[in-house]
Amino acid sequence: MSHPKLALGCGLMAVALAGCGITAKPLAGTVHLDRAPGNHAKVDDPRTPHVKCLRRHGLPVALYHATGGRPAIQVGPLPTGPTVVFEPTPGEAQGVQIIGQAQGAEVIGSALLYPNGASDAELTTVEDCMALGVSG
Repeated sequence: MSHPKLALGCGLMAVALAGCGITAKPLAGTVHLDRAPGNHAKVDDPRTPHVKCLRRHGLPVALYHATGGRPAIQVGPLPTGPTVVFEPTPGEAQGVQIIGQAQGAEVIGSALLYPNGASDAELTTVEDCMALGVSG
């Protein structure tokens, strides 16, 4: 086979392969990323395993989003029930606590646990449930 034919064949193959994949990849941080065209990903809710544990222990749980759209859990009524707010990563949760924006909160993985006026028994159960899947 001559060199021009080989080059033409390689060029056509490159053009054909370049057309594979989704047409447009959404930018990181896009709102409703799970609904973007061509995206079959599912955004994980960090609250899911912890809520199952809390309900299994008979604790009343309310799910909501805290400021900035961060997933959160309210265990029992305020002002006595503990509040849990999830940061994107464990490092960010520690950072928020270190710079003094989470005074009184306990860091468990990516969760910031605010005890409020919870009893020791209730707080122990919430801490155990928040520790599910946390390593280290």
